Amino acid sequence: MLEMSQQKFSDPLTHEASILLLGSCFSDEIGHQFVQNGFQAAINPGGTIFHPLALAHLLEWALNENKQLRRIQREDIWLSWDLSGSVYALTEQELQLKLKQLRKKLFQCISESTHLMVTFGTSWAYKLLEDQQIVANCHKFPADKFSKENTSVEEMCQVWKALIGQIKSLNPEIKLIFTVSPVRHSKDGLHENNLSKARLFLLVEQLTAISNCFYFPAYELVNDQLRDYSFFKEDGIHPNAKATAYVWDFFKRNHLEPATQLVLKDWDALQLAMKHRIMYPESKSAAIYRKHLHNQKEEFFTKHPQFRTIQL
Repeated sequence: MLEMSQQKFSDPLTHEASILLLGSCFSDEIGHQFVQNGFQAAINPGGTIFHPLALAHLLEWALNENKQLRRIQREDIWLSWDLSGSVYALTEQELQLKLKQLRKKLFQCISESTHLMVTFGTSWAYKLLEDQQIVANCHKFPADKFSKENTSVEEMCQVWKALIGQIKSLNPEIKLIFTVSPVRHSKDGLHENNLSKARLFLLVEQLTAISNCFYFPAYELVNDQLRDYSFFKEDGIHPNAKATAYVWDFFKRNHLEPATQLVLKDWDALQLAMKHRIMYPESKSAAIYRKHLHNQKEEFFTKHPQFRTIQL
């Protein structure tokens, strides 16, 4: 397997960390790993957003009450051009209320999180012809409503550098972790996908030159180290659970404090014990095992109460 060099974060993460994860669907996958391992994490409150400028627009909106998100009606559903389809309502008033709540949540997360982890998915953008602004999601509207472009590194970099300044003005101690999604955007074409990823890498290279901004090599771990379609779902595009587990294991070993790694080692052992299948449930040995497991669980959850709410 290829050797993977890795830029270390200035401070390894502990369970005291509060993490906001935004971006492509890979943010959802990694965010789920954080939650399942006892971390406080908010995952894509506005839904999955793939393009850096669409994601920047959402964050700018959360930080500036004078900015508004565009609303659109499709049949009896109200949506926003600036959010994924997971944020919707049946009336415009209901959508406005959801947007108000979303802005409040995002602002709070940006203000209070110790880490912001951003996964860029593609530099290919769709612009709404009527206002020439990038949309976060086309919401299945006809293609003739949009134009397509591969956004320049310079434009994305200019917007994100200014945005990082705004974020740090609000939360000076926050650390930003950037990564490029290993998901192939094959609908754009494989060559076009590679051109897009190249621009994202150049963007991240410039952003991680800023203090307290770091890079995590999710793309390289999946596409260079694993290099095998057995680590992808049936569509050959999205990494599967094995690949996500591999990326998470790399993150644990490289970016968590040793004491936190030991906690997760005990957590893994407890989960394994809880999944153990008892052959003879009525036997004395089964009763002893259940009592030992109960004591093991109570001891662990007493020490680490944040794990009690995790659904196994």
